[in-house]
Amino acid sequence: MSVATEGSQTERQSAAAEFVFDPESFKDPKLPAGLEVVDVPLEPATNESLAGLGFIVDDPNDWVETSHTGGRFEITPWPTPGWRSLDPHTGDEAGTTEGDFDVYWQGDYFYGNNLAIESVNNLYLDGLGALPELASHEEPPKGETDAIYLWMSDYHPDGGQLFWPDRPIPFVVCLGPSSVGDDVKPEDMRAFSIPAGKGAYFHPGTWHNGVYVHRNHAPARFLTRQGRIHARVSASWANEFQKVLRVPLAP
Repeated sequence: MSVATEGSQTERQSAAAEFVFDPESFKDPKLPAGLEVVDVPLEPATNESLAGLGFIVDDPNDWVETSHTGGRFEITPWPTPGWRSLDPHTGDEAGTTEGDFDVYWQGDYFYGNNLAIESVNNLYLDGLGALPELASHEEPPKGETDAIYLWMSDYHPDGGQLFWPDRPIPFVVCLGPSSVGDDVKPEDMRAFSIPAGKGAYFHPGTWHNGVYVHRNHAPARFLTRQGRIHARVSASWANEFQKVLRVPLAP
């Protein structure tokens, strides 16, 4: 297995290509043992601390109208293959899709199910309560209950994404800046605690992966709204870097 902690861009690309985020591997990845743990401290989420990454959401109805029509929800214009530019007011008209995003713990495994999209690639192992070689699907959990280990992150180049819980509960997100692009590293990621009664919005290109809740609040259902194209680009911290991110959970 290639390791992308050091080396050329070609080596990193080779390591990334070894893991494909298809429906089977996303919900049941074969994660290596002995991963290095990167502790990510939990920060309070405010519009100031989220600058460049996204926003706190006070009301999801404020984020319905898209940028195509002058609204706040960003839709990225379709990329062109050559040097000619898009004609004005084209390439960003697909709008958004929305629906339920369910999250739940099963033993040490934390799953997310995105019901807003039509893709069959919509059930994810979003994290674990223990290192992979120690994790179990059995109850009670064998690992930690106040932290989650993240093995991957992704971004959407086509549009933003919003999460709003169907009841007032705190939750956690782990975000990385779009400015690093595909050369993202585990150390680029920051964790934020979203207070009960609020939601979160991520800019297009912001590295993330769903939302994380403490077992005290699980299972949980969120409204998610995102670009209808639903392009997703992913990175496996476990397979590319031999690392996992340990993120505290808001009780």
